[in-house]
Amino acid sequence: MLKKIKIALSLVLIAGSLIGCGKKEKQDVNIYMWGGSKEINTFMDDVVAPKIQEKENITVKRVPIVDIKDVVNKLIIEKQAGKKNGVIDVLWVNGENFKALKDAGVLEGNILSKIPNKNLLKESTTVKDFGEDINGLEVPFGEAQFNLIYDTKKGNVPFVGWETLTEYVKKNPGKFTYPNASNFTGSAFVRNIVIDMLGYDNIEKMTPEEFKQNLNIVWNYLNEIEPYLWRKGETYPESEGKLDLLYSAGEVDVTMGYTINKVNSKIESGDYPETSKSFLLNRGTLFNNHYLAIPKNSQNKDGAIAVINELVSPEIQLLKQEPKNWGDFTILDMKKLPPETVKKFFDLNKNGKIPSLEELQEKRVLELTPDKLRIIEEGWIEKVGKN
Repeated sequence: MLKKIKIALSLVLIAGSLIGCGKKEKQDVNIYMWGGSKEINTFMDDVVAPKIQEKENITVKRVPIVDIKDVVNKLIIEKQAGKKNGVIDVLWVNGENFKALKDAGVLEGNILSKIPNKNLLKESTTVKDFGEDINGLEVPFGEAQFNLIYDTKKGNVPFVGWETLTEYVKKNPGKFTYPNASNFTGSAFVRNIVIDMLGYDNIEKMTPEEFKQNLNIVWNYLNEIEPYLWRKGETYPESEGKLDLLYSAGEVDVTMGYTINKVNSKIESGDYPETSKSFLLNRGTLFNNHYLAIPKNSQNKDGAIAVINELVSPEIQLLKQEPKNWGDFTILDMKKLPPETVKKFFDLNKNGKIPSLEELQEKRVLELTPDKLRIIEEGWIEKVGKN
């Protein structure tokens, strides 16, 4: 009798363990992201988080940050202090901040190889970030190209390069400005003007010292147009969000950003006039990808991998590109997706508010290396921002 009871208990335990096999253990994953966009925040909190919760039983906790450099410094300090139990599981990053993290050795290695959806990614997005070799330390999350936005109700495209920008601001004093270059978007605008004036191929050949010397042409130009800017250039908006508010209120005629579909998203949310449209400079605008990385001292690397894999899945990438959500372009390779999925991506961009895919491709300009980017930002602060 005792033997029969033991066998029955064993069968119950086995059955229980088999039932539990299919259920994923509940986890929390903290993702640290710039928190300056209400559209991105809402998308991550109200669309992405519930989907990952349902599919992976992972609670995605978005932690908003103001300045990514603070997080970079935090991870470097934690490494120096030997802290193994960090609170950051996934980090949204690119460019010079990626290089700083890579150089400091604080990122988990070979994460790209652990992502099941890696075979769906555009191969070009996995090689370099602002000219820096990625080496599997990041996974691409989205595609960006700098673009400017204006209200067609007020006339034609305001300008298409630095020469016509001069004409525009002088004819329309106080109606144009750009964010402070210590801000990501302000820095991008200045970099676009640098490339527009000096030429990308020429810049690539310059040594840092030669580059600094040649930048004096740009600083003289930006100081020349400064009196014609919003508030006579005595102050610059501290963020892209503040510039958007000025545009929405009609104080300035142009706003800008890296999200290609930004104009559609902002029209959808009611923040921009429906007559808004985006445009590019004739000589092209900066193009880059943004990425997701995992710190070495993350306490939940398996959960972080699962979250990143979902973020680059066709389902979430498609939702991310919808203007009502974020409008961010995908990093998936259309040749590797089913035709019906490809059609859904292309159907999102048919309203004529953004440049055609052909024009975007034709006017792509690669990002400058982090060392030249730093020279530009420091130079603007010293030669323009302090004047």
